[in-house]
Amino acid sequence: MKRYIIFVLTALILTACAASPVDSAIKQVENALERIEKNKDTMTEADWEALDKEMTPPLEVINAALETDEIGIVGKVKVAMLVAKITSVLAEHGMKTLEQETGVDREQWGEELEKAGEELEKAGEELEKAGE
Repeated sequence: MKRYIIFVLTALILTACAASPVDSAIKQVENALERIEKNKDTMTEADWEALDKEMTPPLEVINAALETDEIGIVGKVKVAMLVAKITSVLAEHGMKTLEQETGVDREQWGEELEKAGEELEKAGEELEKAGE
């Protein structure tokens, strides 16, 4: 009987300490982001594609849990921080790819976007005047 009680208590402790699927998914994404931050300058396109395949399942778990409101406030804060990190990493990767493919650096892109914005603003003003 004593062995049975010890077995049941051990099983309960192990069950209580086990991470939920959402916690495991969050941890997987956090680990992947740590690797990206360490290796982002040397990652090839194949590495980025492999990363996409690796991160898709845990992100699907997290998304499903968010849709069914299975994540508490602490989990939602963690997810928000992960989304911010992922967005930042992908934006930086996209900008580097854009620079490599076009031969135009970030500063030049900024100047061109500013010029385009000014032109759009002028066109909008002209449309307003024409409409009066």
